[in-house]
Amino acid sequence: MNLRNTLDRYGSISQGFHWLVAFLVIGMLIGGFFMGSIANDAVRAQVYMLHKSTGLVVLFLMGLRILWVLGNVKPTTPPNTPLWERIAEHSVHGLLYLTLLGMPLSGWIMSTAANKSPTLYQWFTLPFPGIPVSETLAKIANSIHLTLAWIVIGLLIIHIAAAIKHHWMDQDNVLRRMLPSRCSSNR
Repeated sequence: MNLRNTLDRYGSISQGFHWLVAFLVIGMLIGGFFMGSIANDAVRAQVYMLHKSTGLVVLFLMGLRILWVLGNVKPTTPPNTPLWERIAEHSVHGLLYLTLLGMPLSGWIMSTAANKSPTLYQWFTLPFPGIPVSETLAKIANSIHLTLAWIVIGLLIIHIAAAIKHHWMDQDNVLRRMLPSRCSSNR
């Protein structure tokens, strides 16, 4: 397996970023919707700390991923892919990148403005630079954070549905090129 992308498939570093961020984001979305209803204060505080810390990790990984994407080729889309699908692919990917930067940024701003800055896995506190404690700003950032969560869910549904469509209906390599080579060679 190549570390770098080729015109036929994603390299192991791109695949690693994709699947690690996917796993973390799906876990964060699920946890985010339930963490406020945890009755035990100590457990809820730990879950919030993990949520904030993991959000910062996602932000860092997305920054690295964008740098990696900029320095790599992108595998080509199958030649029979209609123009509207190509436009949709680029739009969904672009919006996923934007929202996966915006969600952790808005969460970080919200926490700092609420005077509850994240403690990165309880190692050190990391307030957002230049953000004052402000109830108004915290509420605005919270609204943005929740809105982006719903947008990410919608984009993920489209992204997953498109991958399934390519794999099962079109029977092309679009899904397989993001899987490790030992998983994608069975077809």
